[in-house]
Amino acid sequence: MKEKTKKVKVKAYCPYEIGDIVQFKKCGQVKTMKVTDVITETSIKNGTSKFRLELDGWYMLDTNLHEIEIERKQGK
Repeated sequence: MKEKTKKVKVKAYCPYEIGDIVQFKKCGQVKTMKVTDVITETSIKNGTSKFRLELDGWYMLDTNLHEIEIERKQGK
């Protein structure tokens, strides 16, 4: 049986860019790291998007679990 596929257009605004320097608290300490990748997870059912940041090429940060401040943008 062949299933029908549907196309969905999604528009999500991400406040983070590759190269941003971000600060967040982890275990009572303020961490400062550079954004090296941004992963977007979108729920079509709920109409929501959330972002995970790859920091310094290895650390994955869920933006829903931490309060994040953008310190500066690279080249700006």
